[in-house]
Amino acid sequence: MDDVVDDDLGSAIRAHKWRWLMRRWTLKHLLHRAGLPARRRRWRRQREEVCRSYAKQTGAIPTKGPALVFGEFSGKHGLGRAATYDIELLRARHEHVQTVDLCPYLTGGAVSRLTFNGPVENLYLFCQPDRYGTVFGLLDADAIRNAYRIGRWVWETPVFPEDWRFAERLVHEIWAPSSFCAETFRRAIDVPVSVLPHFVTEPPETSVNMRSHLSIPPDVFMGLAIMDIQSCPARKNPWAHVLAWRRAFGDDPTAILVMKIRVSKRTQTVLKELHELARGASNIRLISEDLEHSEIAALHRAADLYMSLHCAEGFGLNIYEALLLGKPVVATNWSANAEYGPLFENYRGVDYKLVPYQDWLQHYGDNKFLWAEADIAHAGRLLSQSREAMTYFSRDTMIKSGSTSSDMKTLNADEGSLVELAQVRKRLISKKIG
Repeated sequence: MDDVVDDDLGSAIRAHKWRWLMRRWTLKHLLHRAGLPARRRRWRRQREEVCRSYAKQTGAIPTKGPALVFGEFSGKHGLGRAATYDIELLRARHEHVQTVDLCPYLTGGAVSRLTFNGPVENLYLFCQPDRYGTVFGLLDADAIRNAYRIGRWVWETPVFPEDWRFAERLVHEIWAPSSFCAETFRRAIDVPVSVLPHFVTEPPETSVNMRSHLSIPPDVFMGLAIMDIQSCPARKNPWAHVLAWRRAFGDDPTAILVMKIRVSKRTQTVLKELHELARGASNIRLISEDLEHSEIAALHRAADLYMSLHCAEGFGLNIYEALLLGKPVVATNWSANAEYGPLFENYRGVDYKLVPYQDWLQHYGDNKFLWAEADIAHAGRLLSQSREAMTYFSRDTMIKSGSTSSDMKTLNADEGSLVELAQVRKRLISKKIG
């Protein structure tokens, strides 16, 4: 539709090259990059020092008794929402589940150690290993000495992060939400790894009317993309979303893309870049303020389509939620979502090519790997086709025709496939613990 939109992300970015370079590579950023290796070494030493006295006991076994679970449950990000979902897995198995929200302890202030009535039998770490320094700083070593420990790890690249290697001594088992993650872990460390997808359910219905809030009429075709680019914008690839939408719909006001984006001070410049790529088009809306989980659910339910032109995903929580709702999902067909996406009739996999990792923020210290760059032209065609399908079928009919979790096949997680049914996931837990 828009003949001035580049099919190739690189050529589109090169058109803005010097302006973006000047914004990104400030003196402050150069100093930040220069000091990054030393900071990473310091953070690694600090974590290892805190955790040194907490090595796992080789004879520990899982029980059906009480469980203690740490996670960023109130976090405004996908890891926090995923941890909240996964608690339901544990409630189905353990007689008592006690949760500890890590978010209040991440401000850097002094904290007091937690106390418990008796020793901990089962310890679940529903957070990344870079939070383990905080977790174990809250615990007395004797209280968890004989606890069976399971780490819930999510990673989005094919290269294991060396900053996590210390955690091999702390957990008995790792739960990975995808085979993509699991293979990365298995290649690098000597800890049992099980594939157990996040216990995702349909985003709940809410009283929030997001279309009304965003002034989007009911008859407008609404696309949605949700991403956290606080640390690595390149992985979520927001620029490709703008280019694909413009390629499909130009500045057509009856096709609106809503991009919910979390930014940090260091990545705020990306919002300016997206506005420049959009060239003032009113059919691309950027939302950067934090939203509650209920508001995220309302966004999902308000949208007609979900788009994710990421470079890599360890699971893809928003993708999975949209699929469960029956929404058409246009997503880069690589990494974790390529495992479960094709099981849904409403999944539209986007072609890609593998390219070397590049990121001006250098988020990944272990950076010798390839990841996917979505084919923008193909994404644009899938977007157009999805909208055209809605001109022949009502919105409700489109949603009902999509597969739901109850339609999914039962697959063997140990063979590298995802287990889709909630009951199968619960039986896996029972088998491992009972």
